[in-house]
Amino acid sequence: MIYNKKIMSDLLKGKTAVITGAGRGIGQATAILFAKEGAKLLLCDLDREPLGETVSKVKSLGANVIGLTCNVTKQDDCTNVMKTAAEKLGNGSIDILANIAGITHDKVIHKMSLEDWNFILGVNLTGTFNCVFAASPYMRDAAKKEEEKSGKTQTRSIINISSTSGTTGNAGQINYAASKAGIIGLTKTVAKEWARFNVTCNAVAPGVIETRLTQTRKPGEDFGIPEEQKQMITMLQKQTGLNRDLGQPTDVAKVVLFFASDLASYVTGQVLTVAGGMIGSI
Repeated sequence: MIYNKKIMSDLLKGKTAVITGAGRGIGQATAILFAKEGAKLLLCDLDREPLGETVSKVKSLGANVIGLTCNVTKQDDCTNVMKTAAEKLGNGSIDILANIAGITHDKVIHKMSLEDWNFILGVNLTGTFNCVFAASPYMRDAAKKEEEKSGKTQTRSIINISSTSGTTGNAGQINYAASKAGIIGLTKTVAKEWARFNVTCNAVAPGVIETRLTQTRKPGEDFGIPEEQKQMITMLQKQTGLNRDLGQPTDVAKVVLFFASDLASYVTGQVLTVAGGMIGSI
């Protein structure tokens, strides 16, 4: 794939953004799109190799970027990420936080172990909380200082990734659905608490998007969905959704960009579904 080095429309020019889960899928697509729009980027992921690939792609666009490995379930890791972004890129503050790190481990309810439940809640929901908490000094507190000094605050943005599983439920995903529903409550609470500091907080709820989490599962692999289920989803998209293939990571990244930009500066506490109009996903 060839990436255009020219910055497009500068929607994020000069802004400092942190993106978690940046090594693959939606996180990588968001990083590339943010870079094209002029953002300075702190990219993090649990897996070093795919993170390095994303950092290389973003550097090829001429963006100012730092890559850090991070386990979002560990508060110390999240604290280090936010501190590094603020001090090395943001002059003490962070403008945008995109919480994209997430994972699935599907099982029906009667086969769901407490370990499986806690693992998914830990990464998806607690991980999102950890990042918001760690960013507080550089978003909420930074805005408070601006207000005390000049009476004005610049807009800052937090974007979280929910799912249609969290808005409508999904058989075989009780742990994932609960974590993504929890993100909606978290999002709306942050929006209410931090509105006075001009920090917006919104969520994107993707449907089935072509990533490693929705690829056809092969024998011995932990990620993906059974082939028959994938075929059924594809058929449903063609019959009831928009006249195109399943959603791509860039489809979600574009909505994350909207919430991150000044185009959405008067929008907060919202959840936007990105599912191609598929019945059962809206």
